[in-house]
Amino acid sequence: MILLQTPWTPATAEGALSGVIAQALKTLVEPEGALVLLPHGDGSPDQAVPEDVAVVALTSLAKAHAISLCGSAYVIDEDGATRTVGYLAGLNGDLLIRMPKIMPDLIEGFTDTVSSNSQPSDFPVAMTAEGQVGILCGEDVLSPHIVRSLITSGAEVILNPSRERTDRLFEIRQKARQARSYENLAYVALASASSVTIDGTTTKLPAATALAEMWGTELRASSDESFIVGDIDIESLRRRREEPMGNLPAIVRMRLYAEGYAQEASNAPPSPASRQEWISAGKEKVAASAQSARDEDDRIDRYDAVLGQTVTRVALNPDHLAECRQQNLDNALYVVAPFARSPGVKLVVFPEFFLTGAVSQLGSSSGHIASKIGISFPGPEADQLAKFAQDNNTYVSGGVFEYDPAWPERFFNSAFIFDDSGNLIHLYRKIHCADVFGRLPDTTPGSVYTEYVDRYGYDHLFPVADTPLGKLCTVICFDMNFGETHRAMVKRGAEVIIHPTSEPHNVRRRGWDIARHVRAFENTAYLLTAGHGGEFRGEGLSFPGSMQRGYSKVVNFDGSLQCIVDGPGAVPLVGSLDMTALRRARADLKGNLAAWDDPVVYAHKYAAERGLPNDAWSGDPMVNPYEGAAEIKKMIDIYQRENVYIRPQGSGKKPPIDQSMQAVV
Repeated sequence: MILLQTPWTPATAEGALSGVIAQALKTLVEPEGALVLLPHGDGSPDQAVPEDVAVVALTSLAKAHAISLCGSAYVIDEDGATRTVGYLAGLNGDLLIRMPKIMPDLIEGFTDTVSSNSQPSDFPVAMTAEGQVGILCGEDVLSPHIVRSLITSGAEVILNPSRERTDRLFEIRQKARQARSYENLAYVALASASSVTIDGTTTKLPAATALAEMWGTELRASSDESFIVGDIDIESLRRRREEPMGNLPAIVRMRLYAEGYAQEASNAPPSPASRQEWISAGKEKVAASAQSARDEDDRIDRYDAVLGQTVTRVALNPDHLAECRQQNLDNALYVVAPFARSPGVKLVVFPEFFLTGAVSQLGSSSGHIASKIGISFPGPEADQLAKFAQDNNTYVSGGVFEYDPAWPERFFNSAFIFDDSGNLIHLYRKIHCADVFGRLPDTTPGSVYTEYVDRYGYDHLFPVADTPLGKLCTVICFDMNFGETHRAMVKRGAEVIIHPTSEPHNVRRRGWDIARHVRAFENTAYLLTAGHGGEFRGEGLSFPGSMQRGYSKVVNFDGSLQCIVDGPGAVPLVGSLDMTALRRARADLKGNLAAWDDPVVYAHKYAAERGLPNDAWSGDPMVNPYEGAAEIKKMIDIYQRENVYIRPQGSGKKPPIDQSMQAVV
């Protein structure tokens, strides 16, 4: 694949690009049918041309070089409106894709253009020699929902013609492309020009052109070179998409979110058409999403948080679970106690499973011992945590297995928050979990969706606690891979995302960690990850295993790293939260991506038969339908039948990774 940084316009395409494309093709052993990505066209909306001019320029160039050619430009559509549209021209000179831009031109500080942010998108895809591709122009790739919708339409390669500029969010936008690649098992190709000429003035742009692949790595331009050549191994990607472990597009519970998106999708007025209209609309959106004002005397605008990275003892015998829970609780409180007593510390966070470990060894159907595995609210451990919060005048959060007598023979993977008076103010039940692999026998709300929503209401899925510390929410471990959950919390006001986790140390860790930073950025929210520093997995074991290697961290609301534990062990990590700075950042119309998120664009895609279905475990709690990742494999088969996933050559062999320790979630 060839990614160009050469500036171009529809009027100058042949002269500006033909020679560069010819040179680039000579570097390929088999150039015919190559996929070439152009940056967003040069100039400003004032220089927009009729759409047919842009289409002819690209299709003629594609036919002349026998390539597939993609680029975006400012054009005047059939209604006379100026907009950005991305095009894919086939090697025979056919127009294969027309994809209008959805998001406004945030990086440019808004422009005199319309966009498609107030209407459903078709998300078209087309087959090329490099795989099945789709187009997302500019900032559209920064929306996890827009990307997910394109992926579940069948895209294997996302083409992202853009114009990047260096600002405070430049690097995290680059990481966002990597995160989209990892969390969707896809290639993401970005082309941005080396310079731009507007009103007769040429200015240099940063080297941003890059190709990201599914493991979180990227090939990136290092200077203003005319082009870079990337390698797309589409058969490798297709084989990876056959594997159930970490197959996030097949796992995501899209229909769980669909009800909320149907409610939230606006009857939006037509798109703004001028820079000033966009700014006015942005101010309205930011004001509408602003947090409800608390009395200043009831607000703490700056405080410290302690992440209690712990080393946990795991009971292999169900009869020893209660004893282990108490020992783990005592150790966890010991780790954070000296810091929790500090007047500046207002929040303490513990990891997922910090009382029990993962207990996956107890089997995939452990309903008969649900009350032994999970703690209850109230209950002995919960009462001790509440007292610790009250005694230390601090909020306390963490992740536990929870047993609720209202759900007999089931238990949940839950996160809690106690306030500084010891009151339970928040309880979230994990939406995306390793239950889907048949490895953890906990119940997730999506597995009993209809009954769960009937009992509690839809918003109970995404609880947010309004406190003097700001609006707090939790997500748990594997949830980090699904931007939908975080955005649902932020749409309900969340400012601080607490993330108890127990991540294994394997090949997916890099992509997972990149996604963590991107979650903070794309939601303008602090993200606090408290992880395990190891486990004693075995009776009388005198040394901890290091499959969980810590890396607890505080991520700032712009996606930057504030502080991190750089390895395993029991460690208290202290970070600082400035809520005034966060709210100032959310007032930035260019940076607040959540404010521009309207489900009207993608709600229909989430309502389709995509991702794991709801109510898969609404039957007998003792019969686990996820055994052997069965439901994921069904979804992969559906995707292949419907060409959402393309079958690799030689398909039909059982992926050996099914039986590999590499597959451990």
